[in-house]
Amino acid sequence: MAMEAISSSTRQTKIISIGLSGPTSGGKTTVSRYLKSILPNSTLLHQDDFYFPEVQLPIDPKTGLANWDCPQAIDFPALIKTLAYIRDHNEFPAGFDSLEDKNPVGSKEFSTPIPQSVLDSYREQIMAQVPSDKDIKFVIVDGFMLYVNEHLCDTIDIKLFLTAPYRTLKDRRESRKGYATLEGYWEDPPGYFDDVVWPNYLAWNGPFVELTDAIERGEESGEYGSQGTRGTMTNNVDVVSSGDATIQSMVERVSELITKRAQEMFQ
Repeated sequence: MAMEAISSSTRQTKIISIGLSGPTSGGKTTVSRYLKSILPNSTLLHQDDFYFPEVQLPIDPKTGLANWDCPQAIDFPALIKTLAYIRDHNEFPAGFDSLEDKNPVGSKEFSTPIPQSVLDSYREQIMAQVPSDKDIKFVIVDGFMLYVNEHLCDTIDIKLFLTAPYRTLKDRRESRKGYATLEGYWEDPPGYFDDVVWPNYLAWNGPFVELTDAIERGEESGEYGSQGTRGTMTNNVDVVSSGDATIQSMVERVSELITKRAQEMFQ
């Protein structure tokens, strides 16, 4: 007699939150959007939807311009509260409207689309690690500064950091036209990357900068647990340095890492 499928009433629900952080133009939003199409029962939350209004942003002392690239520009309590709501209800709070979803930045049409058959293979690879008695729901959090806030970091189960060399990041950022904001639209003034974006990335993500340099030198693989002990900020974070890698190779690598972490989670 065939074994009957486990009924939905006896399946245990587990929420798995996945964070994709990293510098601007490192590929995290594009990869996050692909992940949402790969993972069943998944919700995608963008940190960029939690900027304070432009009039409340810190002013960069060197340029006199609004600083969008420091922790003080983000309403972390609102982000953490929204993430908690999604974890509890598997949906956004009533009235939530994503500005980031209106931005073309990171949209899949800006790269060669990954074939659906390939995405399906990534899904099967990840879901093969999930016990049959578990009903899994995924919350994907995409943001340039997820791990500087300890409370937020503690709510993320699988942590990834996507980065690339300085020149690649600069070229990608400066090729963008702009961003939808609460007030309308923001375009980087000339020199904004070197004067504001990059100095703030170095200031707030120093341990990741050092780790990326070690990866580039071949001294680190990027996987946590593979080489010695790390500092607090980079602990339990898998780092993927993309360089000139294709989006498909990045999505493949991220899927491999999620598969590995899911396997450990259910051992």
